[in-house]
This record gives sequence, C-alpha cells and structure tokens, in this order.
Amino acid sequence: MLRYWQGALLKLLSCSLACAMLLVCHFVNAGQLSVSQSVAIDPVITTQIRAVDSLADQTIRQAYFTPVASKQALVCYLPALELCVGLLPASLQQQTAFSVANIRRAIGRKSAMVLVAEHDTVAGVIVINRARDMLEQSGSIGLVTYQLPLVKQAQLTLWHEIGHLYNITLQGTILPSSLSEYQHEWLADLYLLWQIAQHYHQLDLAWQQFHRRNLALINDSGNLSHWSAPQLQIVLSHYNAQQLLDFTRYEDFITAVYPLMPLWSTRDMGEFSSLVQRTFSAVQSLPGYIFWRQPELIQVLSPTLDRLMGKAESQRWLKNQFSTVK
Repeated sequence: MLRYWQGALLKLLSCSLACAMLLVCHFVNAGQLSVSQSVAIDPVITTQIRAVDSLADQTIRQAYFTPVASKQALVCYLPALELCVGLLPASLQQQTAFSVANIRRAIGRKSAMVLVAEHDTVAGVIVINRARDMLEQSGSIGLVTYQLPLVKQAQLTLWHEIGHLYNITLQGTILPSSLSEYQHEWLADLYLLWQIAQHYHQLDLAWQQFHRRNLALINDSGNLSHWSAPQLQIVLSHYNAQQLLDFTRYEDFITAVYPLMPLWSTRDMGEFSSLVQRTFSAVQSLPGYIFWRQPELIQVLSPTLDRLMGKAESQRWLKNQFSTVK
C-alpha cells in the first residue's frame, strides 16, 4: 500500500511540473507576442509623427528653398524678408521686382503672394505673411452670417502658392501656353488638392478648401476670380483619396484631370458674377434671373449650403431663390 501511494505521489509531482512548464511557456510566448507587436507598431507611429512634424517645421522656418518641378522656389516669411531675399542669386537680387521694398508694397494686406522668376534654377519667390493667416471664412445669407473654421490653413496657403509656380513650369507641355488669371487660380488649388491627398491620405482638407471658396464667393462676388469650387468638385466626384494617392507625380494627375475642367469665357464668368451678386445681395430676389446659369451654380453651391444651413433649410432657400429648383 505504501508503494502504491509513493507511486501516485510521484505521478502527481510529475504532472504538476509539466503543467507548470506549460504555463511558463504560455506566458513567455505571450510576452514575446506583446513585444513583437510593440516593435511592429512603433515604427509606423514614429513615421506618422515625423511626417506631421516635417509639415509643421515648414511653417516655423523663416527662409528656405523648396522643390518646384526641376527648379527651386524660395519661401520667405515676412519677418525675415531681408535675410531671405539675400539667398537669391545675385542676378535676381538686382531686379526691382525682388527688392525688399517692392515685395513689402506688393504683399500689402495679403496672407501670401508669389513672384515668378526668369532663372535657370529658381522658379520664383513665395512670400508668407503669417500675421494675415485666415482662421475662418465667413459669409452672409440673408440676415444670417456663417463661419467656416479653417484648419491647417497656413500649410494649404503655401501649397497653393507653390502650385502657381509648378503649373507655370508645365505651360507649353502638359498645360496650354496661355492661361487666364482665373485658370491659374483654380489650377493652383488643384495642385493643393493633390498635395492634400499625398500627405494626409484623406480629403477633409480638400472639402474645406471647396467650402471656403464657395463661402468667399457668397460673401463677395469679387472673389469669383478665386472660385475654384467647380473644379475641385469635379475632381472630388471622380476620384477618392486612394485613387488620388496613386498619382505619385503631379504631372500625371493634372494630365488626367485637366480635360475634365470647364473652360468658361469672360462672358460666362460675367454671368456667374451677376447671378451671384443678385442672389446674395440684400435686394429682392429674382428667381428667373440668368436662369441658364442657375443649374451650374446650384450644383456647386449645394454641398456648402447643406453644410451651413442643413439640407432641409438649404433646399427651401434654393427653391425661393431659383426658378430652376422644383
């Protein structure tokens, strides 16, 4: 009997030892899995943080060159303008257009401006006035004033100005040799849209720019010269973020989308201006006014009106303003 219990005790001890080893192995493996997960995740997080930081750094630096196609553009923040202009090649520094006094006069109350250079390696100078950064865009509809907060506007402004220079380098090849001022503006915003997709992999900021351009037009028909909302809407309706991300070269992107864009004449733009001015002025509405332009204007403004007023109120307002809305 004693031998029986000794044998049973030995079996129990062996089983306990084996179970303990299994438990130890389980927790060790679990620990290894946890560590491997951390190692796999950390580089991704670090990369994302660095990407965001690199964009933020551009708004802090006061004078630097940035690539524009095969050339470089000099980015100057107004407080360091004299130092920045000193980085230009001597041949450009000697030109009146690039003098500090001329630049200060030209920028006035604007938040940014671009000066085109005729040079083998320098595409131009971008001047940024951070004191004039826009934090919101406002516009009044009837007796109600609406505000649209603007996120990362400093970065978007910089990309817009770079877009001006980039598109100029493509004139005569991908783009027509002759472009109107209005075409230059919406093309710069298309470059901005492409940059948003490349850097942020989503299009919230592109929609922000779309709404901003619409609200600026509602606020003042004089902003028609910068009304890129029709062109932005075309791209946003044809492509999602991933499809835009696949255009790794801006040249390929603009080659694909430029043929989709409307080419309005000076008369066309004048009709839009009159219709906008009449619609959003304080005078009594005329629902049948320039009715042939109403469908195009409504199509572009509707997403912004829906966001500002709500869909139901937006539809009610449109029916009161335009005879073509049923």
